[in-house]
Amino acid sequence: MIIRRLVLQCHQPCRTSWRRLSSKSTNPAISPSLLKRATSLAAEYNHLSRQIQAEYDGIKAKRIGDLASISRALEQWLSANKSVAELQEIIQDPATDPELRSLAAEELDQSSSTLTQHLNTLQSSLISPDPFADLPCLLEIRPGAGGSEASLFVGDLLRMYQAYCKRHSLRFATVKLDAEAASKSSTDGINEVILEIDTPRSYDLLKCEAGVHRVQRVPATETQGRTHTSAASVLVLPTFPDQDNNNDDDGSAAVSGTDDPTSDFYINPSDVRTDVMRARGAGGQHVNTTDSAIRLTHTPTGTTVSIQDMRSQHKNRQKAWRVLRSKIAATRREAREEEKARLRVSVIGVARMGRGDKIRTYNWGQQRVTDHRSGVTVSRLADVLEGGESLDEVMESVRGWQKERDLEALVADEEAEARRGRKEKKGKGS
Repeated sequence: MIIRRLVLQCHQPCRTSWRRLSSKSTNPAISPSLLKRATSLAAEYNHLSRQIQAEYDGIKAKRIGDLASISRALEQWLSANKSVAELQEIIQDPATDPELRSLAAEELDQSSSTLTQHLNTLQSSLISPDPFADLPCLLEIRPGAGGSEASLFVGDLLRMYQAYCKRHSLRFATVKLDAEAASKSSTDGINEVILEIDTPRSYDLLKCEAGVHRVQRVPATETQGRTHTSAASVLVLPTFPDQDNNNDDDGSAAVSGTDDPTSDFYINPSDVRTDVMRARGAGGQHVNTTDSAIRLTHTPTGTTVSIQDMRSQHKNRQKAWRVLRSKIAATRREAREEEKARLRVSVIGVARMGRGDKIRTYNWGQQRVTDHRSGVTVSRLADVLEGGESLDEVMESVRGWQKERDLEALVADEEAEARRGRKEKKGKGS
């Protein structure tokens, strides 16, 4: 490899003038808007780096840290792009020695692969990180259309996510489990379940699962063998982990970092109505004997959370506040995303897929799982339901799909900004 590079470099000086012209053209896989943004941010990084050498500034240092990955990725992509252009020039030159052309062709394959890797890294670095990416999460599953069959499907999804968490060493616990017990045939049916996954970055890992999951299968109670379609909704909420157990009685200090009114997790305790009641259920030693169940209602939004799983009213109150804060934070962020999507839709042509859209279908008859966002289909239903590598494959395809949507939105923002700049310039000129 080193010998080949030396040979190729020896052949390059006579082509400097042509290469300068060709270097102006960029790889077609990257948007000119994104390349312009990356170049601008890298220039800002270099400028701030020179300034901070003369005098340290904490704000500038943080900004430098934020821009470092973009500057590094751009430098690597430019270097790889230059290498590919030089190799292509040598191959296309009719005066090139046949042996040298063969060496250049072999080198081009690896250089092109490296260029693609650096392009992916550069694109990823330009996407603003999710502010909740490092947080743990709550995963809530509820039945949708389909009656008792939908409740049974909730149980299937619960076991799938529990198996997935175990395989990835994610710590989890059941915060709430409201199971059906009306008949023996519905013992596995679940009306609502909330899992708390307290491993850092679990929100970033599982947020792609939020949405409506659809199941197509023949229910056990179906006598004529007809396939029924049911659904369940999955909600993934970021949450702050508990820092201590010394919380106020009203739950206002249930989690750390939520006393900032500008935080999405902030809730004014005066906006929350608390109802204490006796736990309800199918029976048991402590059910309906103590006032341990808690229901919190956020009056401005009407959001309600009820928790009765613990024997202690105090612990139920803590859990209820944690779930309520996560729901309010998700609602506030979703409102911002919807507004951004509304502004972008005229540019990119499609709006953001909301929670009401079905995102995935589990077909028992065909033993397949299809994700309707990425378009990926796997024919290993059992492995998906066991939280296996097939589920990893589907989730990774969704992350790739989401990255493409984020890049489209980023390009739309850059183009909109460019149009505004041209209008302002035109207005000043007139």
